[in-house]
Amino acid sequence: MSMACLGLLQTEFAHAAKAKEKEPDHDVVVRAYVSDTCIIADEPFYIPAPPPQNGDPEARAKFLPLLGIVVGKLAELYINNKIKNSANHYKAGVARKDTRYAMSQQMELYRAEFNPVPALRINATLGCMTIVAGSFKPETTDCAAAYVPKTLSPDSIGKPQEEWQTSRTDDSIANQLRRANVCIEGNAKAVYEARFEFSKDGTAFRLQDAGYRIDSLLTTDAKGVSRNTLYTLKISNPGATDQQETLVSAWVNIGAVSAGSRSQGKVADDAPWLRVPPLSAEARRNFDDETKIPQEVSGEIEALQRALTRNQRQLAGLDQRIAGASPDMIDGLKQERTRIAVQNQSQEAELDARKAEYRDLNLRPLQFMPVTIEVAVTETESEKASKVALAELIGNNSDVVASYVGTATTGFLSKSLKDSDLKVDAGPSDYERARAQYFDALVAVNSTPGSAATPDAQRALAEAKNKYNVARRALGLEQIK
Repeated sequence: MSMACLGLLQTEFAHAAKAKEKEPDHDVVVRAYVSDTCIIADEPFYIPAPPPQNGDPEARAKFLPLLGIVVGKLAELYINNKIKNSANHYKAGVARKDTRYAMSQQMELYRAEFNPVPALRINATLGCMTIVAGSFKPETTDCAAAYVPKTLSPDSIGKPQEEWQTSRTDDSIANQLRRANVCIEGNAKAVYEARFEFSKDGTAFRLQDAGYRIDSLLTTDAKGVSRNTLYTLKISNPGATDQQETLVSAWVNIGAVSAGSRSQGKVADDAPWLRVPPLSAEARRNFDDETKIPQEVSGEIEALQRALTRNQRQLAGLDQRIAGASPDMIDGLKQERTRIAVQNQSQEAELDARKAEYRDLNLRPLQFMPVTIEVAVTETESEKASKVALAELIGNNSDVVASYVGTATTGFLSKSLKDSDLKVDAGPSDYERARAQYFDALVAVNSTPGSAATPDAQRALAEAKNKYNVARRALGLEQIK
């Protein structure tokens, strides 16, 4: 089972201003991988597969995952932009000298999928962000075959999981990264990982520290020093000017670390909840326009399925009433049962036809809402300086610890939520209810034999259509005719 990936963000470090401050002796390259599992923290144990019984000459040592998920190809979306050449570059006065940036130029935040029905989702499975700093081999390098699996030692079999040991000899970070085909020259300077935690309704998220391994600091080669370190994930709405709208900024503050620091991560209950950036009005209109036909067909499919469920419920009720009906009532009840049974057969045939029509559309995923994603690692000499850096990085110096963070200049804010603010059992929206009622009324009219719908059915359709258009107008969508 392979890992789905949102993207790979990378850049070579370069100062916007050619400052003459003391720098490490070698270049720093920072790359950020956002995937459904962590490369390091979620590395599974493996056990050797038993050899073939038929003596296959091509038999060789194979490994099967014992726990976890094997990382597949990470670079579904691969973006390589240097800050000094990027269209979204930092001006000399903006790029921080104590910060190393990994930045994408642009990607689409939302993805429309059509199985089983049209649905908008975040563009990939967000599970973990892995930030790697070091010297990387050329982009065309394939190092996955050189990965030495974390093989479970024979002595560990049968023991509790917390006592398991590996028998491999190469337990380096560079080797662990090869599992995801992340190819490092030598060893990584530093690796940081954070898990994405989403609220049950999917409208809010936060980052949780999943561990780090720091062989050397990124901003100094001085021995015996420590730095307060934090890393940030910022999602912005690209604009026509250099001033971008920050949709959301998330961060993990790991505190004071030094060369050689290690951590397996920790869950912080007080980590701030942040709103998932909602679909923009323009992206919503694009989604509605480009998925108009599949949405109409799927709307009728869903309404027909609801109608068939109602039919079965009504037929079961009529059967009970017929069983205990008096002679003067039984004929009328049987006629009603026959009518509903015929209607049920007609709607079953219509459902099959609509499902075939939907399959014939041969739909492929679409992407919507371009955003800029920036990942940064900041090392400061004091905790106070770290807080100031965080304030600057998220774009709001005054409201870092308040309930809102974001860009005060644009008014586009991302709310930092408390646990009590989260909706855990969110019901359907007004739009979803109005849409379902409209298609229910449409199916009721279309299911009438001979297209002779009753005035009540026609009136119910007109009312449902009006409510649906009101809900669409509130979202800036085109009215249905």
